[in-house]
Amino acid sequence: MNDRLPALDGLRVLEASEGVAGAYAGKLLRDQGADVVKLERSEGGDPLRRWSAATPDTPTAQTGALFAFLNGGKASMTGTGATRADELMAWADVILGDGATVALTEGRRRPDTSVVAIEPLGVEGPLAGAPATEFTLQAWSGLMSGCGTVATPPLQMGIAHGRWAAGAMAALGALAAHRYARRTGTGSVVEVSALEVMAVCLNNYPALYRQFTGSVSFMSRSGDWPQVVRCRDGWIGLCVFTAQQWADFAAMIGREDLAGDDRLNSMGGRARNRELAESVVRPWLETHTPAEICELGALFRVPVALVGNGRDVLTMDHFVEREVFVDRPEGFLAPRSPFLMSASPVRPVAAAPTLGGDDGDTSRRDTRPEPHPPATGAGGDLPLTGVTVVDLTAFWAGPAATHHLATLGAEVLKIESPTRPDGMRFATVKPPSDADWMEFGPTFHGTNPAKRSVTIDFSTPEGRELVLRLVEQADVVVENFTPRVLGNVGLEYHDLFARNRDVILLRMPAFGLDGPWRDRSGFAQTTEQVSGIAWMTGEADGDALVRSTIDPIAGIHGAFVVMAALEHRDRTGEGQMIEMPMVEVALNVAAEPIVTWSAYSTLLERAGNRGAPGAPQGVYACAGHEQWVALSITGDDEWRALVRVLGEPEWATDDALATGTGRRAAHDRIDAALAAWFDGRDRDDAVDALLAAGVAAAPVWDQMIQDELPQLAERGFTQWIEHPLAGLVGYPGTGLRADRFDNSYRAPAPTVGQHTTEVLRDELGLTDEELAALSRTGVV
Repeated sequence: MNDRLPALDGLRVLEASEGVAGAYAGKLLRDQGADVVKLERSEGGDPLRRWSAATPDTPTAQTGALFAFLNGGKASMTGTGATRADELMAWADVILGDGATVALTEGRRRPDTSVVAIEPLGVEGPLAGAPATEFTLQAWSGLMSGCGTVATPPLQMGIAHGRWAAGAMAALGALAAHRYARRTGTGSVVEVSALEVMAVCLNNYPALYRQFTGSVSFMSRSGDWPQVVRCRDGWIGLCVFTAQQWADFAAMIGREDLAGDDRLNSMGGRARNRELAESVVRPWLETHTPAEICELGALFRVPVALVGNGRDVLTMDHFVEREVFVDRPEGFLAPRSPFLMSASPVRPVAAAPTLGGDDGDTSRRDTRPEPHPPATGAGGDLPLTGVTVVDLTAFWAGPAATHHLATLGAEVLKIESPTRPDGMRFATVKPPSDADWMEFGPTFHGTNPAKRSVTIDFSTPEGRELVLRLVEQADVVVENFTPRVLGNVGLEYHDLFARNRDVILLRMPAFGLDGPWRDRSGFAQTTEQVSGIAWMTGEADGDALVRSTIDPIAGIHGAFVVMAALEHRDRTGEGQMIEMPMVEVALNVAAEPIVTWSAYSTLLERAGNRGAPGAPQGVYACAGHEQWVALSITGDDEWRALVRVLGEPEWATDDALATGTGRRAAHDRIDAALAAWFDGRDRDDAVDALLAAGVAAAPVWDQMIQDELPQLAERGFTQWIEHPLAGLVGYPGTGLRADRFDNSYRAPAPTVGQHTTEVLRDELGLTDEELAALSRTGVV
């Protein structure tokens, strides 16, 4: 029976955190139906309340737009009194906070209450407790070492993705812990390390590349090109990272002769021959408008995109037709939830609470919440033990979603075509002449540990039937094809529903199941270009840059919404279809530029390494080749600490620099002085001195040796597992770990079709004769 309640109806969440990450975790949970109470300090509340990137040095007069977007529909209570805090801890099923929250709630929370601690660098390790900002975390994680161009210093990603990725991971961790508590009666402490989340989400597995090749030159600031390029009357976003995409693009611009040109048909080739690539591409682009190029891209199946920013996305026809942006009660537009649920509706938009507006509400003093019914398959060692996932995904975003489900205990059956396996297998470090060349793809390895690979050609009637028989025994199906694919092969939701009425189907198309862009090819690059993410990265007077980070962030969101749908099914017995367009995840990550334009008519622009809230904020060269320090000052006290480290030079004690406004106005002068101070100094000594003084600083860590960063190495971030062909492989973790269940990897990434025989024989009962016949006809 469909009760039309949100998926997480009845879940009680205490949000005892400040800033974007915890607030976004609370927003994701609230939108799915949880009752979220934001516990704030009595004086001023969460500092985010008065924040606006439009006026970074001046608090807003009213509740800021970003705070309103993240906290709409929550309750606000002030928590200076121990009585109220104790009441809320007795009431809550999940508490969102940090490492200090774990200690403060010890012995005061219910035995079945879980705590999610979001920490910038992790609760333990040599850097635990060190000052950090999004900017310095991007440096620690390795992101900056490969972001920029040969003509720039290492650059930040201007959207500050890490906050949103860590928040999404915290929401996923909250549901994992809550599900485990319902199975066992015991709450967990879940730790989310923003550094570890960012190490995966902001990099394309460089350490795996180094392991497979022995090379440390995979990524550099060579700048893959073309990405976002000027064309006639505007900008256009291009995605030509595979050889096939380059061949299609060459045909689109009338230069088929270039398709097989080894100088240009790979990212590395174009980086080495940038001048040649530009001489071919720029003249053609300069004679075509964005609309013309998009039309041609659709015809030639080349992923292209209009380039959005915080202003222009609001009027793009696809988003307008799909009603992606919704009116907020505070008077501005903001992205809706990226999830469209067929059975459990997302809660409607609501106003942000006033500070302490719910202090008089006594309804949450109940310390005896009604028990939830046991989860399906109760018992077991992990939150998703007993859950089976049929994984029809490929490339990165979809496999990243099922990857997280696998780490939490789900049995994931990865279905690949015998003739066209997962496209990420082709992004390999081995030549096709190597017999096992498809088994050395770093990104494939990174997103597929512990899955079982089953090769089935489901475009054939026999293959389709095999998939449907697996669906009959499954709980979840996940796919990320373009929308037409499932319909073409007869695997739409109604086909699955006819065989399994309680199955959950997650669809992850680039642009959605309807709308003008429905059938456009879309990768992370295209969604980042169109959403405004790319707009914010790069030098102020240069081209925008893309780093392809939305795939893994969308994967976290996909796993989260599957967990929410499982909660709904446990309560109602009802499955459903979920539509999660990757571009709508990107728009949520890019929410700050959007709400800043809509609320304040201020267009946020890329500015190299500058930007709110840091002033000064930059990357400075030290002694030695490619030795850089990232520095971010976000408050006046930190500025005074920096001045002491510098030795209190006369220029730094100027009263005009005592405030953020003054420092922002003098940024060029400060940068020049800081560059002179860092020049010739040892990088690590400089960072140690700054951290000891309470200043947020970091070395720009080389992403190729990411796994050697002491903080990651000491915390066991890399997990070593024997692979049947690649040997001992060091798989990076996820950034989420728990004290009550072990979500480390149980097996390596599978080889192509490694488990076909055992799955079809053991799960479907096929005989050896039937398997042989299917193999002869190419079905398996």
